[in-house]
Amino acid sequence: MSDPHASAGILSFAAYIPRHTHDADFIASQCDTPAEIIRTKLGWYQKNVPGPGDGTVAMGLKAARKALYYSRLDPDDIDLVIWSGEEIKEYRNWPVGPKLQKELGLKKAWSFDMQQRCGTTLVALKLARDMIRADDSINNVLIASAYRNSDLIQYPNPRVRWMYYLAAGGAACVVQRDCPVNEILSAQFMSDGSFAWDVYVPQGGSAAPVTSEGLATQQNYLDVMDPEGMKKRLEKLSLSNWLVCIDRALAKAGFGRDDVDYLATLLVKKSAHDYLMAQLGLEPEQTRYLEEFGHHGQNDQILSLELATEEGRLHDGDIVLMISAGIGYAWDSLVLRWGPCQATAESEAAA
Repeated sequence: MSDPHASAGILSFAAYIPRHTHDADFIASQCDTPAEIIRTKLGWYQKNVPGPGDGTVAMGLKAARKALYYSRLDPDDIDLVIWSGEEIKEYRNWPVGPKLQKELGLKKAWSFDMQQRCGTTLVALKLARDMIRADDSINNVLIASAYRNSDLIQYPNPRVRWMYYLAAGGAACVVQRDCPVNEILSAQFMSDGSFAWDVYVPQGGSAAPVTSEGLATQQNYLDVMDPEGMKKRLEKLSLSNWLVCIDRALAKAGFGRDDVDYLATLLVKKSAHDYLMAQLGLEPEQTRYLEEFGHHGQNDQILSLELATEEGRLHDGDIVLMISAGIGYAWDSLVLRWGPCQATAESEAAA
């Protein structure tokens, strides 16, 4: 049976942060971009990079173990596993969902992997809620992610300067039917295929297999095919598309920009971050700029929630706006009500 009005929320969440870092000074020593430009114009001063044992799936597993522990659920309580991490992992063409099931002892769950670049986890959150509504046998969904696209960045390549901040880490959360806390209220997504050919790794796929010449010319790293053209086209659309997603997601939940209490955002350059904060009328303490972590891809929003919880930036009843964007190009927004859900709060008040 399906229930299109069933509620779902984030029961628990956790991030894994590698201990190793590249700071602005180190990156500047490898390229033509001064460290001060990285710190000011780009807006961050260091990023996490993988150390020994920090494989992509290994980092996702570390975060998933923490999220499961915090949930207080038994392994047999998990009905579905969604891997929302990156494709750059320990082995090519390796299905991760079954690996998570094996390592975590999730014998009653089924699993699948999905991808929308740096927006994948927000899509997974919406998908988890929608699958709970569509299938009454799904009650608890584990979403696990990890990211180490820092491996794909060559600092000497000036075309990828805006991606120098690609970092490494893991994140996970448990989405639960009728969850007593952190209800997922609404979401909105957009994508624009005109950017499909702007950013990719030139060699390593079926169209252009790896060659010795390609390795010698670093064709196995991320590159931007038309950096100036992409910049011009993206500047006209990116922030406006994001605001469209934000407004539509908020409207679905019966809110407007003035109702937002906290912004869980991916790391973007400081000028874009400040613009979005101004449009939402938020103060610096109502978000967490990830300047000391770098961009953890689809993990950023979970990392932001974890930091905000530790630092006292979130309060019961807060409306939390989660936003992401991914090359290709996609823009995502999702709305949560933080703390006890209304039904729980009302029943406790009545008691």
